[in-house]
Amino acid sequence: MVRQAGPSGSQFGILACLFIEVIHNWFIIRRPSMQLVKLSGYMMVLFLVGLLPMIDNYSHVFGFLFGLLLAFALMPFITFNVSDRRFKLVGVVVCLVLSCVVLVVLLLVFYVAPIRSCHVCKYFNCIPFGETFCATSEMTVIRKCNITDVSCT
Repeated sequence: MVRQAGPSGSQFGILACLFIEVIHNWFIIRRPSMQLVKLSGYMMVLFLVGLLPMIDNYSHVFGFLFGLLLAFALMPFITFNVSDRRFKLVGVVVCLVLSCVVLVVLLLVFYVAPIRSCHVCKYFNCIPFGETFCATSEMTVIRKCNITDVSCT
């Protein structure tokens, strides 16, 4: 499993907030479907860039998922009538519960029972166009020592 750090997950969370902003203000924005198409295009380009080495598409996906859930739950919204307000309040509770469930599942998968033998999962992060194209994205924890290296123990 490759572990990487960077801001891309949070940037996808912000992109998800923009999706929720368009959905919440659907009746106020001029041509909201065009705005969703533009945001979807940006998202697809960034997911395709995530297929290059050292860019983690898993953080993109889960950053986007958490961004959607938490933005729907925590961003202020405009209600037009009582049933709209009731629907949005139920959606807030459901999104908060789902975000807690996803967080617990991810913690369990990451720390308790990590998935180490998924041979197909690695293609989600990097598509090998050559023999060594994705080799730079593999990280090893064990240091390999040479016989002549005195500092290695």
